[in-house]
Amino acid sequence: MENTFGTWMQDAATQNDERIWVAEHFSGRDMKEYENVDAFQNGSSKYIDVRKYFQGCGHIVHNGSIYYHIAGYSTIGKTLHTLTIENALYHKLNYLFNNSKTYFKLAVDENGLWLIFASSTDENIVVAHLDEKTFSVTSYINTTCPRLKAGNAFIACGVLYVTDTKDAKVTYAFDLLKGKPISVSFNLRSTSGVVAMLSYSPVKRHLFAWDSRYIKIYDVHFFSDE
Repeated sequence: MENTFGTWMQDAATQNDERIWVAEHFSGRDMKEYENVDAFQNGSSKYIDVRKYFQGCGHIVHNGSIYYHIAGYSTIGKTLHTLTIENALYHKLNYLFNNSKTYFKLAVDENGLWLIFASSTDENIVVAHLDEKTFSVTSYINTTCPRLKAGNAFIACGVLYVTDTKDAKVTYAFDLLKGKPISVSFNLRSTSGVVAMLSYSPVKRHLFAWDSRYIKIYDVHFFSDE
């Protein structure tokens, strides 16, 4: 890719949709939609105006809708709808993830739609469970993990996984369903370059990444599957 920062997405709710969405850089208003991998490789796309300027690299596509942080506000956009998050850090360089200039990170797993952000009260990472139909928050979970110790994060099977500040290892995990930390440590990548995004796909069991101008897919395997 041409940009160090960016997000690439496939619809997290469907297995058969081959479209790819790309948001280049960590701020902007336009995103690109590609029909499939061949169109992506050939550079054949159409532009989508999301109507508001986005901030960061924490967007997702879910059930045909693009979810993104509206720049300058503690507000998440979804097509023509918005959701304001109280007591969240969202300006003055108080990023959730410094490496990717991201204040809000959206995620989808087997348990639905989530929003990751930093609390303005204690600067710990908080995860909100969202109701997709009403586009509202059903619960808030304080993970007790300081935002300054996080490089990036993703959610899979109800567990929040947090990388270190170099995005080399997953060093912290929190069970969002049971409300308690989990002891975990495993290598993710080399320490060179910038990881702009990590996003788990529950239907494809992949981890999507934008890593130092390369887009990557990691296969995800769970011990419970073996």
